[in-house]
Amino acid sequence: ELNLSSDVDLIFAYPQEGTTESGKTNQQFFTRVGQQLINALDPVTVDGCVFRMDMRLRPYGDSGPLVMHCAAIEHYFETQGRGWERYAFIKARACAGDIEQGNALLRILQPFVYRRYLDFGALDALREMKARLLQQRHHPEDVKLGPGGIRDAEFAVQVQQLIHGGRQTSLQQRAFLPALAALRDAGHCVPESARDLSAAYRFLRDTEHSIQAEADRQSQRLPSSDLSRERLALSRGFDRYEDFLRTLGRHRAVVEAQFDRVVQVAVPPVGGGLWLARGNVAEFERAGFEDPAATSDLLDGLAVARDRSSVAEAGRKCLDDLMPHLLQVVSQMQRPTLALERIVPILRAVLRRSAYLVLLLENPRVLEHMVRLAGASRWLAEELARQPMFLNVLVDEQAWNPVPDRDTLAAELAQRLARPPGEPAEAETLLDELRTFKEQHVFRVAVAELRGTLPLMHVSDYLTYLAEAVLQHALGFAWDEVARQHPEFSEPRPFIVVGYGKLGGLELGPGSDLDLVFVHDLPASASQFLHRLVRKLLHVLTVRTYLGPLYEIDVRLRPSGTSGMLVSSLSAFRDYQEKQAWVWEHQALVRARVVAGDPELARAFADFRQALLCRPRSRVELRAEVGNMRSRMARHHGQEHDLKRGVGGIVDIEFMVQYLVLAWAHEHPSLAAYSDNVRILEAAGRVGALTEQDATTLTSAYLALRSEWHRTMLDSIDRERSEQHLAGHREHVRRIWTQLFLEPRAL
Repeated sequence: ELNLSSDVDLIFAYPQEGTTESGKTNQQFFTRVGQQLINALDPVTVDGCVFRMDMRLRPYGDSGPLVMHCAAIEHYFETQGRGWERYAFIKARACAGDIEQGNALLRILQPFVYRRYLDFGALDALREMKARLLQQRHHPEDVKLGPGGIRDAEFAVQVQQLIHGGRQTSLQQRAFLPALAALRDAGHCVPESARDLSAAYRFLRDTEHSIQAEADRQSQRLPSSDLSRERLALSRGFDRYEDFLRTLGRHRAVVEAQFDRVVQVAVPPVGGGLWLARGNVAEFERAGFEDPAATSDLLDGLAVARDRSSVAEAGRKCLDDLMPHLLQVVSQMQRPTLALERIVPILRAVLRRSAYLVLLLENPRVLEHMVRLAGASRWLAEELARQPMFLNVLVDEQAWNPVPDRDTLAAELAQRLARPPGEPAEAETLLDELRTFKEQHVFRVAVAELRGTLPLMHVSDYLTYLAEAVLQHALGFAWDEVARQHPEFSEPRPFIVVGYGKLGGLELGPGSDLDLVFVHDLPASASQFLHRLVRKLLHVLTVRTYLGPLYEIDVRLRPSGTSGMLVSSLSAFRDYQEKQAWVWEHQALVRARVVAGDPELARAFADFRQALLCRPRSRVELRAEVGNMRSRMARHHGQEHDLKRGVGGIVDIEFMVQYLVLAWAHEHPSLAAYSDNVRILEAAGRVGALTEQDATTLTSAYLALRSEWHRTMLDSIDRERSEQHLAGHREHVRRIWTQLFLEPRAL
C-alpha cells in the first residue's frame, strides 16, 4: 500500500545467536549489515533518496538494538509487547533477505498479534490509541491524519481484526480492502457499510496520490493555491474544486461514522447509585426490584467476591465502573431481581478475567443484550457463566440471523482445523477446536431463537447441519489416527454414521443428544480396525474437556441393542432389519438417515431403508404393535401433562407419523422419502393417508409443541404454561389418534 512518496517501516532480524568465523558476534555482524543497508537507501543525494527509512517500530524503539535475533524478538513481544505494536504488526511481512526465515518469525509472533480468544483486555490499549488519534489529528484538510481520513478508516478496520482475528483466521489480512471484505463476509460489518467504507478509502487514497504527484512531496494536505486545487480536482475527474470537496466530505463523513463506532468510551449513567446503595432495601424497592431484600443480598455477595485477594485491582475497578450501567439496564427488566440473580454468576466468573468486564463496559449494546438474554433464559445465563467467551456471540449481531447451509458450516470448520502441509493435527487441539466451534454456534442459534429472529425449523436445521459438520470431521480425524496403525485400511473408507431420532429427523435442539448407528462395507479382516475406529470416534465425541463433551451419544439403536456389536456391515444390518428387528426398530428407521461418511455407501443405505419401509405390512397387526408400544411408554413414564410424553403430546404425533409410513409407504413410496415429521405429514396429506386438514392440524400442533419444548429447554420449566400449550392441541391430536388406531376405517 505504498504511496508515491512513502517512507518504509522496517525491522531487522537474524535467526540465532552465535559468532562469525572472524570472531565477531552475529549481533555485531548483522548490525553492520543493517547499517550498510540504511546507508545505501536513506541518505539524500543530488538525485534524492531511494527510500526514507523508519526503524522506530523495532523492539524498544530508538533505544533498542538495530538488529535482534528471532528468539529475543519473540521474548520481547511475549513479555513487553504493547497494544500499538500488535496493531502495527497486522501489516508486517517478510520483504527481503531470507523470506522463509522471516515468515517463520512472523508465524511465531502471530499469537501475539491475533489472540486465540476474543481479546477484550486489549480494548483499554485500543481506547488509548483512539484517544491519541483524536488528540493528534492534524489540520482538517489533511486527508490522512485529519477527521475521517485514511488513518481513521484503517483504525476502524484493524481494531476489529485484532478483536476477532484470533478466532477467525480469514480476518488475518495485511491489506485494508481484503481485510474489510473479510469483515463483511464474517458478519462484523454490514454489506452497505463495507461498500461505503471501501469507496471512501479508495477515494482518499487516490486523493493522497494526486496530492503527492504534483511535487513529489510527503504530504497529505489539500493544496492552498488555486492552481494546485484545480489540478487536484481535474486529476480526480471533477471540473470544479468545489464539486471535489463535496464528494470528499461525503466520504470522510462515512469514515468518521465508522471510526466513532469502534471502542467507544462509556458514559456514566444517570441515577447509577444502586451499586453504592447495597444494604439499602428501600432504594431497591423504589427502583422497581420485585424482591428488594434478595437484590441487596446478591449485590452484597458480589461485593464480597470482588474484594477477595485473588481479584486484581483492575478487576475491582472495572466492576465498580460497570455496575451502575448494568443495574440501570437490569432495573428496566420485567423481573429485575430474577435477571440479576442470573447475571451475578456471570460477573463472578469474570472477576479475575477483567477483559470481559471491559468488554461489557465498552459495549453498551453487548451489556444490554446480556442482561435481556439472561433475564429471558436460564440456559443462556448458565452458558455465559460457564464460558464467558460466548460474549463474542453478542458482539457479532450480524451473525445472529443467517442460517448457514451444510457446506458453509463444513468449510468454516475445515478452515479452523486447517494445518500447514505436513503438520499433523494434534488430538488436544482438535478436541478444543471442535468443542469451541460447536458451542459457539449452539449459543448463537439459541440467542437467535430467543430473540425471535430464527424460526423453529431453521433452528433445527442449523443445529443439525452443525452436528453433521462436526461428525464428518471427527470421523476423518479418528480414521486418520487409527489408520496409522492399520495403513492397509487408509483408503478407501466405506463407512457411514447413521443418525436416528432428532438428528435423523433434522429436529435437534439445544442440548440434544445424538442417536448413532455405525455401518461399514469392509472385509471381515477389518474387525479390529473397525472396533478401534469406533472407540476413537466415540472418544473424540464424548471425552470431557474443560468445555465438556461434544455431544452425549446414544448407540443403543444398533442391531441387537446394547448386546450387539458397535459397528455392523451393511449386509448384516440389512439381514437383521429384515429378519429379527422388532416393529419399534422399524419405527425408529423412519427417522434414520446417513449424517457422515462415504457417499456411495450412504446411497446404498438409503436405498435399503426405502425398500424396507415400503414393504407391505398388515395394518391390523401394525396398529396393535404401535398402540401397545405407546401404551407401555405411557405406563412407564406416567407424565400425563408432559409436552413430550403426555397424552396428545409430541410422542403421540411421532408415533402416528411412523405408523403412517409403515402402513402406507408400500402404496405411496413418497412417505418414506424423508426422515423428518413435517415433510412426512405433508406427504401423508398429499397422498390421502390423512386428510389435508388433519395433516395440517398435526403439523401445527407438532411445531407448536416443539417450540414450547425448546422454550422450556432455554428457560426454567413453567409447568402451567406447558400444560396450557398441550391442552390447546390435545383434543385435536387425540381425535386423529382415535381415527388411526381405534376406528375401523384405519384398517
